[in-house]
Amino acid sequence: MVFKRVDRYITVAFLLRFLGALLIIGALYATFDLLKRLEDIRQEGLKNAASLLLAYYGRLMPMFLLDVVPGIVLMAAGMVVVHMAKARELLALKASGTSLYRVMAPIFLWTFLISIGMFGAKERYGPRLLRQGEMLGHVLDSDVENQLLLNDPQHYRKVFIGRYDFTRRTLRKVTLLDFYPDNPLGLKRSIQADSGQLLAGGILSLRTAEVQQFDPSGTPNARPTVLPRLDVEVGLSPMDILSASEDNAQKGSLFQTLPELRTQMRLNPEIPFFAVSFHTRLAAFFSPLILLLVGLPCLVGFERSVNSRFLSVIVSMGLAAGLYVLTFVFNSMGTTGALNPVLAGWLPAIISAVAGLWLFQSMMT
Repeated sequence: MVFKRVDRYITVAFLLRFLGALLIIGALYATFDLLKRLEDIRQEGLKNAASLLLAYYGRLMPMFLLDVVPGIVLMAAGMVVVHMAKARELLALKASGTSLYRVMAPIFLWTFLISIGMFGAKERYGPRLLRQGEMLGHVLDSDVENQLLLNDPQHYRKVFIGRYDFTRRTLRKVTLLDFYPDNPLGLKRSIQADSGQLLAGGILSLRTAEVQQFDPSGTPNARPTVLPRLDVEVGLSPMDILSASEDNAQKGSLFQTLPELRTQMRLNPEIPFFAVSFHTRLAAFFSPLILLLVGLPCLVGFERSVNSRFLSVIVSMGLAAGLYVLTFVFNSMGTTGALNPVLAGWLPAIISAVAGLWLFQSMMT
């Protein structure tokens, strides 16, 4: 009965601090980001800014909050431990013969459940929300991209875009190259247009288009035909343009689900980037638990941190940043081929977990 009350007390304290810290950090991030974007929107005079902002933050905030969950978990657990230490509750429990391991059991249980929810939400909704949020961010910033190459395998076509305006969905200096289905190198038709617009339903509407037909040998059939307007069905969307842009090349793995990454691993075994990203995403499930293993002994094991809420927050942030840096270093080694991709994805979690278990065993009880 006593343990049930203690567990219930710690559970309520942990969840309240977890949700509170999550909301505060989310609100601060959204406020700073909004202030920056409002100035850009005012200068650009963007129409429908309110609805765009609502859609943007509706996709940005869930992903941001999911990304900061591991650090928030440790921060909330640290605040609970610090509060109990300052109120002499930990001392009373230890005096009654209760181990600190038993006291912290509810925190680890709820962290495990939070990890399941975080991992499931990120993998089910994350790639789609990231793509949509990134696209809306480009629209709000009135961004343009230059010199893009897109593949349209559905129509055996390559599309070259000289300039793309995300806000207006307009294209400049567009070239389409159609190939024969039975001869991927055999040019069937080329279309060059001064401008165009990517419409809903996969329609590329071109202006002042010059069309040249070729026979299977690559010889032009006749003189080029110039059309004032030409609508071409394409298997492309603004999301494909987003993925093709240079700034988003490194984000490609985040835009893909785990099954898609596994497919890329199979199709491109010579490119370690996909394998590293796949295993890093799997290992991320354990991040909240690992941070608890490393962080709680640091908070409980030192008197200054036990008696300082501010220091506990600093320790939590420092450990979360340390795990991120460790992951980044090993990912870079795996991507460049200096380390096996599987090891590059899992070693940061394994090293941190081993260190955490050692610290936990030596934690004062």
